[in-house]
Amino acid sequence: MIDYNKILSKIKPSEEEKKKVYNIINEFFDILRSNNLEPFLGGSFAKDTWIKNDFDVDTFLLFKDDKNISNIVENVLKKENLDYIRIRGSRDYFKVSYKGLIFELVPILKINDIKEAKNTTDLSPFHVKYVISKLNEKMKDEVRLLKLFTKNINVYGAESYVRGFSGYAIELILINYGSFENTIKNVSNWRPKVIIDLEKYYKNYNEIKKNLSKDKIKSPIIIIDPTDKYRNVAASVSLQKFSEFIYYSKIFLLSEDKEKFFFNKIYMDYDEIKRLAEKYNVNMIYLKIEGDSNNKDIKNSKALSLFNNIKKWINNIGFKIFNYYYFFDENYLYGYVLYYPDKLPEYEIREGPLLWEEKDYNRFYEKHKDEELIIRNGKIYAVTKRKINDIYKALEFIINNYKNSIRKKVKYLYIKIGEKEIEIKY
Repeated sequence: MIDYNKILSKIKPSEEEKKKVYNIINEFFDILRSNNLEPFLGGSFAKDTWIKNDFDVDTFLLFKDDKNISNIVENVLKKENLDYIRIRGSRDYFKVSYKGLIFELVPILKINDIKEAKNTTDLSPFHVKYVISKLNEKMKDEVRLLKLFTKNINVYGAESYVRGFSGYAIELILINYGSFENTIKNVSNWRPKVIIDLEKYYKNYNEIKKNLSKDKIKSPIIIIDPTDKYRNVAASVSLQKFSEFIYYSKIFLLSEDKEKFFFNKIYMDYDEIKRLAEKYNVNMIYLKIEGDSNNKDIKNSKALSLFNNIKKWINNIGFKIFNYYYFFDENYLYGYVLYYPDKLPEYEIREGPLLWEEKDYNRFYEKHKDEELIIRNGKIYAVTKRKINDIYKALEFIINNYKNSIRKKVKYLYIKIGEKEIEIKY
């Protein structure tokens, strides 16, 4: 039996810590109010579900209209000489460091009805109020357990480079099932499509299909927003993250050491993956990539896009991808590509067009007429000498041929294969 109280004693802030943090929040809010800004506390600090040593404070700044609201906020931050960065978005927002806390200041419209929202973030105060109304003290701790579990198995976060479960989605799932343990038991038995409709707006899936567009319900799980019946809170959840949540829930229930899921992130380092490559008798490419943006979502999405492109380019050259892994920290993507063979054959069979596609056939024939030609099932093929047959030449080709694409995505790229290293900074 796992002792959840023991885990909570390690992850839940003490009353003294709470007092200290909320005093700083109130002090910072007083600065904002003195400049005619209207702060609204959001996220885990509003709901008292925050985890020890997690000091990112979601703060919404309410405005009657959305004219120049980001500039208004920035002028206040400059006037108060606060340490901040401006982050580009559908509405620019800000990260402000103040006395050990990081405030994420998001300007939104102050609305009385969800129909007045011009941006998804305008709904945030409705979400906060709903969750607070549903959580008692015990459930707040259950939320802490579920959030930490989902963070450590890498399914937490609705950002485009994660495509997992948002904090709000996790809270609604917990409210639906009532406790951490009951949630894990139910998740372990999930299969697409899962439907969670806390306010029972709809009788069945067919009714949901009539009211929500295809894009909103194509995800493997539908969580109807209790504050907006036409919104799926889990619309961006990928099948991959949905599956990982199920898999690790199954593993958790079978595990004799359940505590590790709360204190150890699912992660493999360089040496572990190198050992796997040796075990499976394949080769390994290690990449360290920093995307080019001060917006974390865009930055990591660019890094992931380049990682996926490199895999695709290597595969297109002829190498086979055996497996791959990637992990993020605050600044970088750490990627590993396991591939084979070590060296490609000197010759390859290149596919040509159908024989009766006259124009394409003539072009292909003229190019390869001095090589061995093969006819198979209506198509012409040529046995041709490869231009690239080792991984070093392949990467050299990729870096030179796709340099503009790489430059648009990243400001730092490091590649290591065996003892050979490549480092690019922009």
